[in-house]
Amino acid sequence: MEVKFNHVTLTYPNGIEVLHDMDFDIDDGQLVALLGPSGGGKSTTLNLISGLLSATSGNIYFGDKDVTKQDALERGVGMVFQNYALYPHMTVLDNIIFPMKMAKIDKATRKQRALDLAKLVRVDDQITKKPSDLSGGQQQRVAIARALAKSPNILLLDEPLSNLDARLRVEMREEIRRIQKETGVTTIFVTHDQSEAMHVADKIMVLNDGRIQQYDDPQSLYENPNNQFVANFIGEPALNVISAHQLGTEVTQLFDGNVATIGIRAEALTNEVKEPAIKMQAVVHEVLSFGRDRQATISVGEHQLIATDVTTSALIDQEMTLFAALSGVYAFDKDGQRLPLRGERS
Repeated sequence: MEVKFNHVTLTYPNGIEVLHDMDFDIDDGQLVALLGPSGGGKSTTLNLISGLLSATSGNIYFGDKDVTKQDALERGVGMVFQNYALYPHMTVLDNIIFPMKMAKIDKATRKQRALDLAKLVRVDDQITKKPSDLSGGQQQRVAIARALAKSPNILLLDEPLSNLDARLRVEMREEIRRIQKETGVTTIFVTHDQSEAMHVADKIMVLNDGRIQQYDDPQSLYENPNNQFVANFIGEPALNVISAHQLGTEVTQLFDGNVATIGIRAEALTNEVKEPAIKMQAVVHEVLSFGRDRQATISVGEHQLIATDVTTSALIDQEMTLFAALSGVYAFDKDGQRLPLRGERS
């Protein structure tokens, strides 16, 4: 099912507009992540899609159908919440069956579908247990199966991994991807974790202050951010930011516009010669190794930076020339909008 927002806004009764001119399309069968900080508008957007909230203006379409005025039940969506909301007195199988029972689906059909879904989410060996006997990851799998039980047009996941430990989060994000691919259901996934979004989603919508900052595939967001907010939010370690005056006019003149700040990806900084690159004088304070990963702490004037491609042969606490590969360097104006290299189209 395709989802389309046509210039949708949401204003609270107190007059505060919390979502501004939301205009986007989610293609049928895609897994899209809504990514951004707390208060950015992720869950609010999800609730508009589900019908739990009503748009103040604009229109919401599922395929060709205008669902703007429909409530959550009429829209036929499946939702998985942060706390899973399983019925504690019911077995796994009964939890999955429950929405089909409410829909008056016949007993044999609903039981077979529940068994099929339990197998899909890999809890078919747990169907006689109660939720309290399951791990967090198993409870999440059951919640997904229950959401899929009525064959929803759209599956909505509201921070479903936030209650899991780090290793299980990685495992379950891959499981969500697998389940989505096997079912083909259009899935919208809310998260504040950029690594989660980058690994799971076909496309990511970056939200901040109720506005879409950028909506693109994960690699494009990383390599070609529209603005400083997106460049800062996507990537680990976070983007290094240097004031324009620190690098001088020789660097700022590479870009078309009035440069206020320069952003440099950690992996673009190295003590080995790279071309094309920006040269800068820096001091390397330490180089630490973490298995196959390496991280150097350096200073350029008053700015502290992180680099991941500085070799262990770098001279510590001595000024030296570092290179910032131009492919990992971005320039931003005073409003945080990205500026193109001279000669490039913006």
